[in-house]
Amino acid sequence: MSEATPEHERLDAASLSARDAYRLMTDVVAPRPIAWVSTLDARGRANLAPFSYYQAVCSVPPTVIVAIGSRGDGRPKDTLANILESRELTISHVSEPVLAAMNATSAELPPEVDEWEVAGEPGQRLQSRPSSCVAPPRVAQALAALECRMTHAIPLGHGRHGAPSSTLVIARVECFWLAPGLLQRDARGHLRVIDPAALASVGRLGGMSYARTTDVVELPRP
Repeated sequence: MSEATPEHERLDAASLSARDAYRLMTDVVAPRPIAWVSTLDARGRANLAPFSYYQAVCSVPPTVIVAIGSRGDGRPKDTLANILESRELTISHVSEPVLAAMNATSAELPPEVDEWEVAGEPGQRLQSRPSSCVAPPRVAQALAALECRMTHAIPLGHGRHGAPSSTLVIARVECFWLAPGLLQRDARGHLRVIDPAALASVGRLGGMSYARTTDVVELPRP
């Protein structure tokens, strides 16, 4: 006879501190895709930052969501302030070759600091490419990118100083960019599934950890 399975530990969400709730959310809801979000402020200054509260939620029209937390003092992060003002954002795909550059842009930096400079090689700015439907550029080294327009911004929760804990940005995808060789079509002209190995996607785990898509399992639907 097998041993009895130990009882799980139950935690009431309302009893958790903000830090502990964040820890459980980021540990258990994983791996998460990473939105490498490019925006422009009213003066045309570029901002680039990653967010892992990110997901595709609709195909017709193509729609994604990105949740952006408030700063500790209640002010919106630069990314959110720019989106609320312009309603535009570009999301670049994060793969293994750009992992270090993406991580560099996660630093808390003042608006006058250019994340594209911080993320580049020493003495060299991270390369960008112009978008076609929106103003914010895309990361040139990224294998894919989505040009988006915000349709809704929904405040969530109650943080410090009366600000929302987070703001859920719902954005419609206006244009897709894919690196050469990623798009393949079948005999009927339909897009084939992109080879996961070619995309080399990276997902966010808890703590400082990331997941690579090097071990893929295929299961046919029953």
